[in-house]
Amino acid sequence: MPWHVSTILFLKNFLFILSTLLVFGCKHENPEYDSIPFVEFLSAPTVTDSSDRHIYFNFMLYDGDGNFGLETFDTASPFVDEFQQNFHSVPFYIENKETLQLPYAINYRIPRLRNEGNNKFIKAKVTIDIVLAKASFPYDSVLFTYFVYDRDLQKSNVDTSQIITFK
Repeated sequence: MPWHVSTILFLKNFLFILSTLLVFGCKHENPEYDSIPFVEFLSAPTVTDSSDRHIYFNFMLYDGDGNFGLETFDTASPFVDEFQQNFHSVPFYIENKETLQLPYAINYRIPRLRNEGNNKFIKAKVTIDIVLAKASFPYDSVLFTYFVYDRDLQKSNVDTSQIITFK
């Protein structure tokens, strides 16, 4: 059965229009995130060895202006005292179904995620290996409230982990 010229033209035009719609319809916009960082807890798998308890603390970090993270040379003002570390957490332990705050904080320095002058947004999964010595942490579960600071010293939201249980 021979194809008619009109059928072939119709198919060519149809395919051209379809491909044009697909190309322009799939326009990839960059998401818009606030310049103030935002954190969101993901998970915290644990590993226990003979002397320590490791928590692989995973969270999402969103930063609209991409200025998150500390360089090794960021040791002078303003990156001193409270801003010497950019990840701040408060641990709580569970005892007799009561949540009690530990008398210390667990803070870390998360390295720079983008080069200087690269002001693109950041959407990153961050994992921190929190190590708790069994001798000084005898509890079988913990949870954290935590937040981060960006390079402009803007504080993120405060988020809370799930209850993390050691096996």
